[in-house]
Amino acid sequence: MQQSNSTLIYSAYLSACLSACLPACLLIKSLVTLSLLLLTSLSSLANDTAGENASIPEAATTDSTNATSVLERTALPPQQIHMSSLAAALDPSEVVWLNDVQEEQNQKEQSEENTKALSEQDDERFISLYRPALQPAQMAVILMPDSIHKLAQKGLMRQLYTELPMTGWSTLHIGLPEVSNATEIFEAEESTEDKNETVAASRIATSIQFLLDKGIRSTALVAENYSAQRAITASITQADATSGLVLWRVEKAQLPLSQLQALAKSQITVLDIVNHDIGKSEKAERIRKFHLAGFAQNYRLITSPQGEAGIKHTERRVRDWLETRFKKF
Repeated sequence: MQQSNSTLIYSAYLSACLSACLPACLLIKSLVTLSLLLLTSLSSLANDTAGENASIPEAATTDSTNATSVLERTALPPQQIHMSSLAAALDPSEVVWLNDVQEEQNQKEQSEENTKALSEQDDERFISLYRPALQPAQMAVILMPDSIHKLAQKGLMRQLYTELPMTGWSTLHIGLPEVSNATEIFEAEESTEDKNETVAASRIATSIQFLLDKGIRSTALVAENYSAQRAITASITQADATSGLVLWRVEKAQLPLSQLQALAKSQITVLDIVNHDIGKSEKAERIRKFHLAGFAQNYRLITSPQGEAGIKHTERRVRDWLETRFKKF
């Protein structure tokens, strides 16, 4: 009887312990189940992300290729950027883009291949300023500064461009590439056929043709120190379209005798403008050099005072030279 009571007591104790542990067991089971669900979700998310990342390189490559293609079609050469910036500071009614391929195409829609070809040819276009006279003479004046930025700067070139059309001489102020060896002394045997000189020669020829297409029969070129070589070459190679040449403060080193001899054979008339403070011996030597080259009646040397008053004075002298040496009509 005593043993039965002990068994009953132990059974009751065991039941009580199980009842107490049951909630804890259920809680652990729930936590384990939740952990398994969380791990499953994370694994699925990782797989999805890996799939998406696998397609990113291809998309990125495509976008990069498209961006490069757009840049190849739209990027402008540095010279074109400079000229576009310069055009913004000039009178838009007088700005003329010569060799403008898109303008020549009348802005027609182009295929992708043609657009790329036009982009390559666009580097050939160049800025100029054109001011026609109200009653234009048969000869026009082409102004050739030795730096493209001088199109917007005050000086003799700008003064001539503004004033000559008032008396019947149309003017074309053209932008030429920088002289690559401007700091070097030219020698007779030295070659100047680099890329910039080839581009410059092409632009001068285009400018002359632009005026001829407008009914002009001949031109006079106005050049300063480092553009003198270009003007002399153009006067020789296009003698039938150039009648006059103005040299504005050109150093004697820029005037090799061999080129002056070739220039004299073209029968061109030269106005040589030097600083007012030139010495007597230097002035005599300069005149002698042109005479040795073959110039006699077709050469004239004048001096130019310094300052703004000197610019205006020289402009009047150039105008008088045009009036007396060439027929207007």
